[in-house]
Amino acid sequence: MKLSKVSLACLLATVGLSASPAALAEKSDGFEFHGYFRAGALYSKNDDFKRSKFPASKERLGRLGLESDNHFELALQKNFENEDGQKIRIKSRLGADNASSEGKNQLSTSADAANGNVGLVETFVEMEGVTDTGVLWGGKRFYGKDNYIFMTDFFYTDMSGTGVGIEGMEIGDNKWDFAYIASDDAEGGFWGTDTNNPMHSVHVGVNFGSVELHTMAKYLPDNMVDDVKYASNGIEATAIVNTDSVFGVSDKGFTKYIAQVGKGLGSGQLLGGSITTYNAWKPGNGALEGPSNMKKVESGDVSARALVWGGYFFENGVSIFHSIQGQYNDLDAGGKDSWASAMIRPSFPVTKNFFIATEAGYQYNKWEDAAGVGDDQTNYKLTVAPTVIVPTGFGPAPEIRFLTTYLDGSARDKADLLVGIQADMWW
Repeated sequence: MKLSKVSLACLLATVGLSASPAALAEKSDGFEFHGYFRAGALYSKNDDFKRSKFPASKERLGRLGLESDNHFELALQKNFENEDGQKIRIKSRLGADNASSEGKNQLSTSADAANGNVGLVETFVEMEGVTDTGVLWGGKRFYGKDNYIFMTDFFYTDMSGTGVGIEGMEIGDNKWDFAYIASDDAEGGFWGTDTNNPMHSVHVGVNFGSVELHTMAKYLPDNMVDDVKYASNGIEATAIVNTDSVFGVSDKGFTKYIAQVGKGLGSGQLLGGSITTYNAWKPGNGALEGPSNMKKVESGDVSARALVWGGYFFENGVSIFHSIQGQYNDLDAGGKDSWASAMIRPSFPVTKNFFIATEAGYQYNKWEDAAGVGDDQTNYKLTVAPTVIVPTGFGPAPEIRFLTTYLDGSARDKADLLVGIQADMWW
């Protein structure tokens, strides 16, 4: 199976808009509407079937049966082409602010602000034909979010922010990406001492075909958190190997191998990206999760992450997706933090419009301070999700899922049973 078929498996929900060129019609033509939503409800048996809010880490155990939040994105794109063949694509994306909606009622059909906040998460332009090769872009955008594990909703790079760059510039036989990106957190202010300092990031990436390399250099002036000064610079590197075989044994699937390492502002929660809400809460350093903590990294902090994920496809339609990942954080002040996890998702077709998805996951966390005092925890889950689907034949396919999840581990007082429903769609 060729890598081009990976898109059929991943169904990436938030990796950007289509870049298909528009036809010439009065120098302006082409309008595109894209989007994604998930909407459902998840209930906990241990809590008398009240709503279960974020019961465990979906990025490590697998997202089926653990997503208790609703989300949507609506993206609009206008395409232009002038008489010289130069192309312009104006892109904007409206998205739900899940972080601000955490304590609110997402189940109501009311559009009242009390049920959640929305805002423009992307507003940028692409220009093609300005340079000999590549696409020039500028504005506020998702960047690097195509490096994504769809079964866990894990973006191992998220370099989003406001900036300028060029993608796909041909140098020799390879394609290169260059970008400057500025990012900051919502808790900062536009005026005042040490509250208007963004993190400056410079990204360089190159695609060798089956191998991708990405590097980022970062600078954050006056990185003060709670009156303590932390690292003002950092660097990181990511290597991605794409193969059209399953661990080199079978060509009936694909496997991706990812290695990441970073120091200073390239460590902890910031390994793989800029200052974004997603990076604040993704798996990284357990002690630094959250927007108020993610910048608390020392210049000598070092983090390393490894991931292997892919899928295998049987002739009878059965598919098995897998992901193995982990991160190790060596802290300059002493102490260590690490986690490792594995998940697998076998899916079994029953009819054209019905299949049964199953998912199992295991997670192990360990941490200790400079004196060697620490602890460890485990989590594991098993999900069964009968699913109704309408195959469209051209990509997007709506799914309605009925979810049952068994969740247990040393991180919990006792095992729990979660039940719920969820509708999911991208287009």
